[in-house]
Amino acid sequence: MFISFSFFTGIRDAVPWRTRSWLVKLMLLMTLMIAVSGATAAATPASPDKTRQVQLEAELTGELQRVVNAQRRIEGQGRDVVVSVRFVRDDRQQLGLVIDLSEAYVPQGALYFGAEMEDLTSELANIASEFLRNIIVISGVDIRFGGKDIYDYFPAESRFALFSGRGASAPVTAATIVSAAGHGIYYHYGFKDWRAQRDPSNGITEDFITPDYATELSLWLEKRSDIAAKFPRSNTTAEHGPSGQPWDEIGARYNLQLIYPENPNLWHSLPDTTGNLRERNEDIRSRPLFANHIGADAIFHLHTNAADQAASGVRAIYHTGRSADQRLANNVLCYMKELIQAKEMYKNYPVPSQSEKRNNLGENRLATMPSVIIEAGFHTNPSDAAALKDPVFRTAAMKGVEKGYRLTAEDKGCEPFKIDRIPDTSGMQNTYIPVEVHYQGYPQFAVTAKVEVVSCPGGWTCSGGELEYPDHEDTPLVYEVMCNGIWWSPATFRFKTSLSDLDGVSPAAVEHTMTCLPPGIRGNSGTGGRPSISLRPQKAR
Repeated sequence: MFISFSFFTGIRDAVPWRTRSWLVKLMLLMTLMIAVSGATAAATPASPDKTRQVQLEAELTGELQRVVNAQRRIEGQGRDVVVSVRFVRDDRQQLGLVIDLSEAYVPQGALYFGAEMEDLTSELANIASEFLRNIIVISGVDIRFGGKDIYDYFPAESRFALFSGRGASAPVTAATIVSAAGHGIYYHYGFKDWRAQRDPSNGITEDFITPDYATELSLWLEKRSDIAAKFPRSNTTAEHGPSGQPWDEIGARYNLQLIYPENPNLWHSLPDTTGNLRERNEDIRSRPLFANHIGADAIFHLHTNAADQAASGVRAIYHTGRSADQRLANNVLCYMKELIQAKEMYKNYPVPSQSEKRNNLGENRLATMPSVIIEAGFHTNPSDAAALKDPVFRTAAMKGVEKGYRLTAEDKGCEPFKIDRIPDTSGMQNTYIPVEVHYQGYPQFAVTAKVEVVSCPGGWTCSGGELEYPDHEDTPLVYEVMCNGIWWSPATFRFKTSLSDLDGVSPAAVEHTMTCLPPGIRGNSGTGGRPSISLRPQKAR
């Protein structure tokens, strides 16, 4: 069934493009639902057929063409840029998206792929990702120019595109981690002033909030991974003389200039450029170059995101083709989701299950170790912005990053904490009967077990309780229940047991039964009162 999209024409000139993109997205989703009506299973948008892919390619090409036409041009870019979009599958058969811009989009005469180009192409990648988010699952977005990679136009950068060092395929090992706060104040040679790299939105300037996230991540790396993280940016509030601003608001480039005056390759890596943004471009490069210089084992670039107001949630981005980076990024998302959504007020905060690949971001591209960009939320979304300013959210998010790193270093994957099973059990009265709580995942100890009584036989006194396991114990966690007194027939109890770890991660409770069997020979022994049950944790084996 084919339905024409010509009815969108009338709204294109009347509605701003950001709002329009979401209207188009909604209409397209409705069309796809109509096309598969009567086939509920086929409505899942994860694996579109060729016809749907062609429809999406056409609509997204049109949307991005309108965006590119409206974008400001940087020096050397042409006006007439042709956009095309296509879906591709990689060697693992994951569906990705290629946005192909004509060669006119490449600034003529430029020696390097700078911050302005990153911003413009990232805008296109973000729009495409958000457009497709609830329609098709994609592994990421690659940007091409006339069918070529950006490094075909900037050969001076090509040696960094896909390195052959340890980060390309080797597992992460615990040693030195760089916690890199994104952006920071820089000197603009056109306006001849010091300014932030990002505009304020919903009470947030990205340059000034990311150091809080870098410090938070460092705290948990030290407490739980026994790693003292390294910072490219300064964390002191002393005045930076040239700008008159606190050092902790200044870009990494200037801090590294202060620390390594004899090594300008770290902070003045573009000595042959004269553009107004040359120090901003150097600042982007300085963070991964610093990580390379100190031999770090991983680097996390901490950011907040910007897009349409409707865009929300965490993103993790790695460089195309780097499998170790992808694995680390996916693990980080897994445990950010676990830790963030453990907080009641953030239980619905969006955290995807898969990271995104990008081929055009210098922070990842220049690093010679696993490198991941973490976008904790969208400062352009009012709800996300409120979360980003909340210390509770910040702590949960950065605990998740640390946990993702630590478990990757231990060669463990994504396995959120949950109760796997609690077998029914039975035993004799007046003896302790073990109850095994089999769990999956990697809880942060101490873990608390809460035992509630669902049903209690008549004539018995029943009460639950809470039991604590202060030190790490492999699955299962075991507690014991005693049936106190004498009852001359079997008594079956139904319990509901839940677990909660130190970070407040509380998987769904599981119900189970226990049967107390009467003694084999009747006697006059007993408590003289109503029989009851009592609990205790079993000592670690």
